[in-house]
Amino acid sequence: MRDERWINRFLFAWNDTLFFDPLDVYYHPREDHFLAGFDERTRARFVRSGIWWSHRHNPELPAQGWKIHVSADHRSVYRVANEVIRHLVDREADFKIALDLNVYEMLNSKGMSRGSGGKLVTVYPRDDAEFRSCLADLARLLDGVEGAYVLSDMRYRDSRALYFRYGQFLHSRAVDVLGRPVAHIEGPDGPVPDDRQPGYAQPWWVKWPFDDWKPAEEPEDGGLLGGRFRVTGAIQFSNSGGVYTAEDTADGDRKVVLKEARPHTNPNPRQGHDAVDILAREWMFLNRLADVGAYPRPIAYFEHWEHHYIAEEFVEGADIRTVLLADNPLARPGFDLERSRDFLRLFVDVFRALARAIRAAHEHGVILGDFTPANLLIDTTTHEVTIVDLEACRLIEAPGTEAGDDAALAKPVELFTPGFSLSGHHYRAMGPEGDLFGLATTMAYFVFPIAAMSYLRTDILDSYRVFVDALGWPERIHTLIMDLAANRITLTDVLEELGDGSELVDRVTVAPPPPALPEPARLVEAEAGVAAFVTAVADPERATLFPVDPFAHVTNPLSLGFGAGGVLWALHASGVPVRPRWRDWLAERIADLDVRDYPDGLMAGLAGIAWAADELGLGAPARELLGHANRRALAVGDHTFYYGLSGLGVTNLRFFHHGRDPGDLAAARECARALRERAVRSDGLAHWRNEFTGEEPLTGLGFGQAGVALFLLRMHQVTGEEEWLRLGREALAWEMSRLKELDDEGRKMFEHEGTMEPYVEVGSAGVAQVLLRYGDLDAAREVLRGLEVRFSVLPAYCFGLTGVADALLDAAEFTGDRAYRDTALRQLDYVRSVFLFEPAERFGVPRGDDGPVPLGVPGEGLLRCSTDYLTGSAGVLRVLHRVNHGGRPAFLLDEVAP
Repeated sequence: MRDERWINRFLFAWNDTLFFDPLDVYYHPREDHFLAGFDERTRARFVRSGIWWSHRHNPELPAQGWKIHVSADHRSVYRVANEVIRHLVDREADFKIALDLNVYEMLNSKGMSRGSGGKLVTVYPRDDAEFRSCLADLARLLDGVEGAYVLSDMRYRDSRALYFRYGQFLHSRAVDVLGRPVAHIEGPDGPVPDDRQPGYAQPWWVKWPFDDWKPAEEPEDGGLLGGRFRVTGAIQFSNSGGVYTAEDTADGDRKVVLKEARPHTNPNPRQGHDAVDILAREWMFLNRLADVGAYPRPIAYFEHWEHHYIAEEFVEGADIRTVLLADNPLARPGFDLERSRDFLRLFVDVFRALARAIRAAHEHGVILGDFTPANLLIDTTTHEVTIVDLEACRLIEAPGTEAGDDAALAKPVELFTPGFSLSGHHYRAMGPEGDLFGLATTMAYFVFPIAAMSYLRTDILDSYRVFVDALGWPERIHTLIMDLAANRITLTDVLEELGDGSELVDRVTVAPPPPALPEPARLVEAEAGVAAFVTAVADPERATLFPVDPFAHVTNPLSLGFGAGGVLWALHASGVPVRPRWRDWLAERIADLDVRDYPDGLMAGLAGIAWAADELGLGAPARELLGHANRRALAVGDHTFYYGLSGLGVTNLRFFHHGRDPGDLAAARECARALRERAVRSDGLAHWRNEFTGEEPLTGLGFGQAGVALFLLRMHQVTGEEEWLRLGREALAWEMSRLKELDDEGRKMFEHEGTMEPYVEVGSAGVAQVLLRYGDLDAAREVLRGLEVRFSVLPAYCFGLTGVADALLDAAEFTGDRAYRDTALRQLDYVRSVFLFEPAERFGVPRGDDGPVPLGVPGEGLLRCSTDYLTGSAGVLRVLHRVNHGGRPAFLLDEVAP
């Protein structure tokens, strides 16, 4: 389910700020936006709705029907926008159009979802007759215009700018258990999902709207390039085209890679190119570098239907993340001298090969332009490397390139990856020094993957001394990275420094002993700094009051896990005064909320908001919210602690414990009964499944069976009824049956989608917390051994090191073993040293004259800061407060234990 809450954070990191800012709220349209040329009377007919100008006037507009989409290429977009607006306004049609050229570019970008890409204008006809007449009129108006193919739609006749589908017109307000809006249409038997995935799909009960036209049947695909290439699989998809594996029938069915470019997608109006132009450039650079040996060999460039393709050599290799997870000692508890030496040998082999490959490109006059870890494939046997995705390459400018192909290829492409580019946020064309910086940050990422923080902290590479020392590696490795990033050395110097690796490997020593326990004042100062940051960035004009994770912007602003509710709760629980205007803000938002826009669960929905509101003195509205959740959640039936019945059940028990209202206990009992009925039980094991369950149910407190077990334990403790305890033990037994060996020293951990996870949300820390509360100390110790990690890629509570530390604080209290607390202190000191930082002056965070220094916390993705409970400052603050001042962990309801 963690993958289900994945958000494309680059769409919230579009400007040069410290926070994830939703484009639809914080973006100010260009002066030459698409309504700018119209008179005031016409402009007054539109309202801004997120990233759209909306022209919606018909009160009788149906909730669903045939909708029309208009697309355009970057060369004609202003003309198309102008003519379509005039035409649709004159006929008083309901429609919306993108705000301006920048939004148009985003809607057609590579990162846009494939089901939504390309839609410059959306028209909502009143009925089928208007739908047909509007399409016919627009077809005449846009004759000869081309735009990106809208993948969710059907193309209208022979137009390359008009598309249509049957779907939702008016928002349904339905949400899933995570709180994400769910588009649906009404079918004969009730609501049906309004599927906006690629591929035209017409509801079975809806009649085809034309009597005089039907699209021709698509011919069977005989393969690409006249049958030469036979597609065998997909590597990835994007709005601008997929990447596929295929067999080359002209070369003995040799395995190849096909890269696709869809016309008019990924446009750059400033430079006048699109995905097809970029693919053509990549083809040219593949040919220029074909004899180097570290780049895929080009095989063919061709067109199929309207799309363009490159066929290139298939290279066996693993991506850098796979190699990291398998071989990096820092990804495991403890220290192994031989493993660290082996990892340094691998480091030397990989980056010696990579430095040679980049130097060879420079010798061929080619700058890579956007080199990141994602561009690297590693042969796990030979450690040879291949650099893929040459989209950003350009020629090193030289005299005599004023015209022709070389001049075009010397022109930079505005592609860069924040965190791995000297460009920072705003694109700047770089020379070879940009590739050196990309190599340095990739080296750093290989040592430990937090290099993306370089956007937030220009000094992030300095902190890599911590990781180099922990590996027992020579200091020269850190110096090499720093010098390379600062352009103080050349690629030849890198090769000389690395040598054959033997000297460096011989200097690997037993890692230094665990760092000394932090001075208590250090973590007290960290707590004060995090609190100061959260209070400094509060803004009642912000929809979420505090800057939070993007998930709150696609779900709701008040949730306990991702929104303002959790931040206010954490401040209050940590002894930070909640200002009256913040409490009033929350009260006003609760009074105005529509429960149809909110799910029911603990971390994303009404139950969690009720918990926070009640703690903040808003008892009456909190009760009302909880009542709504109880009336709906049983029908949904999700079992999880974060989003479903288990978390709602614990919330009911919390209210019962505080108020002794038998209705709260009755509501909790209903949750428990529903879980009992839905349990899959066999041989003393029990688990639950939901709509997000894959082949195997998840583990952990947030999504797994441990969260259900926690609620069932609390039910037993409150009611004394043994059946809940038995079922809870069966759930924990299921979890423990999935525990896997982590290393040769007997450490174990839970696996999630091929990765060993020590975290609270999914993984070991959450399971350990529940085992401790069941009194199963032997099983808990078995799991806790896997939590002795010193490092983590993320600092946060649910999927980061702070949550692991919280579980270890529990372990110290339940077992009486001080060593667990000492490990937690070192983990929190690592979070303090590497992740907490004073934002640069350019970010404008207020700082009091005499108060503590505000310390920001990077959110998920490390690209921006967030203050929410699960992924940002609030969760870190709460655990720092616990370690400094004592107290219970949050939301586990220890207060009901006998």
